[in-house]
This record gives sequence, C-alpha cells and structure tokens, in this order.
Amino acid sequence: MTAIPERLEALRGALRADGLTHYVVPSSDEHLNEYLPDWRQRRPWITGFDGSAGDALVGLEDAWLFTDGRYHLQAERQLAGSGVSLSKVGAPGHPTLVEHLRAAARAAGGRIVVGCDPMILAVGAGRALEDALRAEGAELRPVSPNLIDPLWDDRPAPATSELVAPPLEWVGPSSAEKLAAVRAELERLGANALPVVKLDQLAWLLNLRSKDDVDFNPVFEGYAWVDGDAVHLFVHGGGARVPAAADVPGLAVHAYDEFPGFLAALPAGTRALVDPSGVTLGVLQALQARDGVAVVEGASPVEQHKAHKSEVEVESMRRANRRASAAKVRALRWLDERLAAGERVTERAFQERIEADYRALPDYWGLSFNTISAAGANGAIMHYGSADETPLEPGKLFLIDSGAQVAGGTTDDTRTVAVGEPTDEQRRLYTLVLKCHAAGATATFPAGTPGTAIDALTRSPLWREGLNYDHGTGHGVGCFLNVHEGPFALSERERKPYAVHPLQAGMVTSIEPGYYLPGWGGIRLENLYLIVEDRVDDLGVQWLRFEPLTFIPFDERLIDRDMLDAREAAWLDEYTARVREELAQELAPDEAAALA
Repeated sequence: MTAIPERLEALRGALRADGLTHYVVPSSDEHLNEYLPDWRQRRPWITGFDGSAGDALVGLEDAWLFTDGRYHLQAERQLAGSGVSLSKVGAPGHPTLVEHLRAAARAAGGRIVVGCDPMILAVGAGRALEDALRAEGAELRPVSPNLIDPLWDDRPAPATSELVAPPLEWVGPSSAEKLAAVRAELERLGANALPVVKLDQLAWLLNLRSKDDVDFNPVFEGYAWVDGDAVHLFVHGGGARVPAAADVPGLAVHAYDEFPGFLAALPAGTRALVDPSGVTLGVLQALQARDGVAVVEGASPVEQHKAHKSEVEVESMRRANRRASAAKVRALRWLDERLAAGERVTERAFQERIEADYRALPDYWGLSFNTISAAGANGAIMHYGSADETPLEPGKLFLIDSGAQVAGGTTDDTRTVAVGEPTDEQRRLYTLVLKCHAAGATATFPAGTPGTAIDALTRSPLWREGLNYDHGTGHGVGCFLNVHEGPFALSERERKPYAVHPLQAGMVTSIEPGYYLPGWGGIRLENLYLIVEDRVDDLGVQWLRFEPLTFIPFDERLIDRDMLDAREAAWLDEYTARVREELAQELAPDEAAALA
C-alpha cells in the first residue's frame, strides 16, 4: 500500500495549490456508474479500496472512506496501511460523508473549502452536500478538471471498439418506439429536450451494447441529447464506433469530448428535462449557464420506461435466468460429486467451474458481475471478490453469488450450501434466512407500494429473533444491462431515492435476505423475480406479486422443516417442483433426474 500514501500527498499538493482544505472523490464517475470503466477508477486509485460503493474524502491532514455495511470487512482489509481511515456508515458512531464534513466545518468555524468535480457528482447529491456546508458557513467549490487525472501517470485509455446492435428479439421494442414514448413524456412534462448521462439509459434507448467499455455491464461510455428531431450521440471514437446495423432515427454521432461545447451552443427556447438523480451537477450548470435555455426538473422517462420490461424483455429475462440457473445447478452438482469423493475443492476451483458452465451456455455474452465464491469465514464479506486457494472445509458453509449476461438477459442469484454435515446452528440460521425469503417471495401488495415495505416484511423472521442483515433486501435488474438498476430498490436505507419508489408490474427485482457473522461466515439466498399483476380487487385496486425467474434448489440439508409454518412449507414445495419443471428444458436427462 506504499503507493497510496504517496498519491495522497500528491493530491494534497493540488489541494493547497487550489486553496482547498478537502477534496471529495465520489464512488461514481461522469455517468454516475456503479461499475466504472478502468480509466474512471479514481476512488480505487487514491484509496486502494475497490468495492462498488463508497466515497472518499481527502483533507490536508487526513483521508477517509465512507462505505456501507456490504463493504466494512473488505474495506478494513484493503485500507490497512494506506493512511485512509474508514467510516462504517450505518454503524453507531460512524458518520456519513456529509455528517463528517459538517462536523469538520463546525470545528473550523466554517473555514473549510471542499472541492469536487461537478461532472462526477449527481445533482441531488451535490445539492445536499452544498446545503450542508453552507449551513455551517463552509463552501463547496466546483473544480475542473478533476484533480486526480493529472496525477494518474499510467491511466488506461477509454474503449473505442465498434458497438453491437443486438437483435430486437432480445431487446425490443425498436429504438424508434422507445424514442417516441420518451418524447411524448417530455411534452407532457413541458420539456422539448433530454440529456442522457447514465450509460444503461443510453444503451437501452438506442438498442446498442458494448463488450469492452465497462466490465460486466454491456453498456458503452457516451452522452446523448434527445430533442424533437434528432438524437445526438457523443462517444469515444465518434461515428466509427456505431455499427451499420444501428437503427436510430435521426442519429447524429459526435466525438465524446464535443459534448460540453454542444451544451454551450444550445439554441434559445430549449427546455431540457433534468433528473436530479440521473444527471451530473456539471451538466446542470452548463445548461443553466446558457442564455435562453430553461431547465425542467423531473424523473427521467428513460429510467421509468426501462424499469418496466416489455414483453420481449420479459421473455429475454426468463430465458437467460433459466439457462443461468441450469449452469449453477450443474456447478453445484459437480461440487457435491467432488466433495463426496473426498477431493479438495477451493474457492478458485469452484469459481472457475461455474464460470466455465456459464461460458458453455448458448448466446453467452459475459459475466454480470465478479463471481463471489466464499468459503467459511469469507462468506461474511458480503461482496467478497478474492477467491483463492482457500479450501471448502467440512462443517463450514459455502456462499456462491454469481450471474451472467446471456441470451439477451441479465442474471444474479446466490445460494449457500453445506460442506459436510451441517450443525444445528447452521440449519437454524439458514432456515431463518429461508423464511425471510419466503416472506418476500409470497407477498401480495397493492401497486405503488414502496420498496421499504417489502424490505421490512422480508426481514421480519430474522427481526423476531433479534437478527438482521446490513444490506438492502433487493435491487432492480436491467435486461441485458446493469445487474443493479433503478429507479427502485427493496431497501430500508441504502439508495434512499430508490427505496421509496413505487413498485409496479413489469419490474424485475432481486430478493436476497442474509445473515453474516465475522469469523463464522455468511448465508445469502437470492432469486430474481418479475413483478406481475395478481388481481384487481372490488375497489379497482391492482394487487401485485412476485413471479420467480431463478430456478435453483435450496439446500435441503440446511433446512429445518420443523421451523417452517404451513404456508412457508407449501411455498418451498411448490418452488422446488417449479425448479424441476423449468430446468427440464435445459438439463440433460441424467442431470434433471438428480433433481428428483
């Protein structure tokens, strides 16, 4: 970690030169990505922590990382010796970034100046930070260009390979139909133009994908400007990146770096819709600086339409998740056979096996995230991504969280299995987590229910035992896009704007309760579900339910049937029967017979 202290000191030199006392390095980038292109990995470069969530703050005398419970153990390991302190957000006595800065401002009598790159800070987050500092007499100062970029000598280059136009049988409807729906919503909201900053929105709207820009996510780096007549696309490499098969009416392609100049030359009368959670502060400031351009704030129609899967996308998600479920069943069967034969199996060996099974699937594109193959105590690290030669040992649990981009859909599922004979305590805790999963999976609820309600309902079996898990219960999932997407989440506090977003038919979510204990291990049971209509009651209220997309058996060795009530047992038996039915389409006869 010796490079990190040196990098911190170099950044502090830049702070002094610009008259700053602190500099914020958010987890996100110019497109508010969760998973960043290699050349945008500024926060990992300056701290050494490579989790997908966590903001850094570098001061003249100290440095901090603020991250939630999913990453506390990982951050402790990766920050050791770096000179960066950890604030375990959500734990008692550990402040958020904003709370820490307010305290620092009060201690300094308001005499702090906090710098940030406005092009990598969402409008909503930037305003919250600015308001908090102003309340203490301190200043948030936009700084451009980004202070880290000149210090990063071996910074990678952005991708410029040709994009891919996937078949409409995977991603339909057409881009023309999507654009028509978006423009109709713009008109309803009193706007006539839309900046598209987030990459999953861009890829969805134009029906284009990339294998190279961002690991695990088939999106590509760029901006779009949608108005009544045209779609202006700004990408690295310009028009050479766009395939001949692209079918986007009115498409004009520009070099990526031309976007700021384009905003500066917008015609008078432009009324741009800006989503505070999906547009950066820098883009908003550029619009506000242009005479004759008005800003209309509201939710992005692209984000809304993308979350409600079309019939084509629903079929893609069903097909992809059925195939990926079969791949995991094959890998788990391989594991059982190796262990039964007394062979030594390591985390890395299983990771290699399941990824090989994914690659063998028809229409495989790539993984949807870094496989988590966590044996024993490593299972307590919620986003453990360091599979090595650690063996799977009898008496321990093994947690496998994995997914793929395949056949036009995105998958994500987690199973925890016993290695050898499980203990009574392992069975008790596993069954409690399974009861949580059943509570969420069997819920029926009125359309418009917020994700917070499903989160609380799902946690209730653990809560009754005085137990909990420090992550959200579920996240939205894109179709052949990002494995995490908005605008909703099943969460009690993480991604707050999403946790209260109303749930509607056509959305795809995970349900993934868990239990984790440092030094002992972890349990997580995750399926993906499509939200569908259950019924319309006598008052005309639409009720919704969860339809499973993932079909992988739960480990019967770890289930204490005596702990299940009649409803939970019926749900489990019905799900297990559905697993056999669905996987009969994907597995060889001998593989399917093993599920009986």
